[in-house]
Amino acid sequence: MKLATLFWCYKEPAICADRVRLLREHDPESPIYVLFGGDPAQTGEFRAQFGDLVDDFYVFDDPRPAGAGDADTTFRSGTHWKYLYGDLLIAAWFRDRGRALEWDTVVVVQWDMLVYGRLDDVFACLGEGEALFSGLRPIAEVEDDWNWVARSNAHERANYEAFLAHARERYGFGGEPRGYVAVVTCLPRVFLERFAEVDRPELGFLEYKLPIYAEAFGVPICEEHPFRPWWGAVEPFSKAHTLRARPDEISATTILSNLRRSDGARVFHPYWRRAPRGLVGWTRAILGSLRPSARITR
Repeated sequence: MKLATLFWCYKEPAICADRVRLLREHDPESPIYVLFGGDPAQTGEFRAQFGDLVDDFYVFDDPRPAGAGDADTTFRSGTHWKYLYGDLLIAAWFRDRGRALEWDTVVVVQWDMLVYGRLDDVFACLGEGEALFSGLRPIAEVEDDWNWVARSNAHERANYEAFLAHARERYGFGGEPRGYVAVVTCLPRVFLERFAEVDRPELGFLEYKLPIYAEAFGVPICEEHPFRPWWGAVEPFSKAHTLRARPDEISATTILSNLRRSDGARVFHPYWRRAPRGLVGWTRAILGSLRPSARITR
C-alpha cells in the first residue's frame, strides 16, 4: 500500500514549509501533495516556500458552491468557508489532480499538525483500502451537545437531516450514523473515486458526511488505531490531549514527553510554531510554552 501525504494548507506559508521539512526529515520517500485552499493571490509565496520539498502543488480557486456557508454571514467572504467545507476541496483535488498521481491512500495533514515518523510506521494500523476517522462514534451519543447535529441549532440540524435523508435514499445508507473529530483523516482511492462524484456535495458537514459516505460505499473503516482526539462536546478538556479541534496549542512539554516514550503519540494538533529540533530547540520551545499562547483563528 502506497501512502501519501495530502498537505492541506491555507495560511502561514513559513510554518507550512517547516511542516513539510519535518515530514521529509522523517519520511523522505513518501509523496507529499499540496492542497492549497488559501487566497489564490498567495500562491506564489507558498510555491516559493515549498520549493522542491513537495511532489505536487494544487490550488483550489473554485467559487463557493451554492449552499456552502449560507448559515452565517462570517463565512460569506474570504476563504474561511474553505476550511468548513474541506471535503469539497479534497474532492476537487482528486478530480483535477489526485486521480492521476501515484498513491493508494492519502493521509490528510493539516498545516498546524506535527507528524513524527514514517507514514508506514505512524499509520501501521491502517489496512489496504481502509479509511480512518479519528474519534469516530455514534452520533446518538453526542446528539444533544454536538453543534453540527444538535436540535438547538436549527440550521445545522436541518442540514444534517437533509443530508442523512439524501444518503439513505440516493446511496442506500442504512447504518447507524457516526461522526468524528476531523483531526486525523485517511482516505483510500476507492473512497475518493465515489465521493468525488456524489450528488449535492454541499449537503452536510464533513465530520459526519465522510464516515457516513464511507459506510454507504462499502469502504472498510479502520477502528483500531491510536488516534484519540478530544471530543469537546462531551468530554472534559485535558492538557494531556494530543489531538484537539480547538484553538488551544499543544505544549512542547506534552509533545516531548510523548516522543520520549516508545508508546507515545507521534501526531499532534494544533501546534502553530516551527517544529523544535535538537535539545536547544526543545528547551526554547518548552520555555516558550510556559507563556500564554495566542489563540489562532482557523
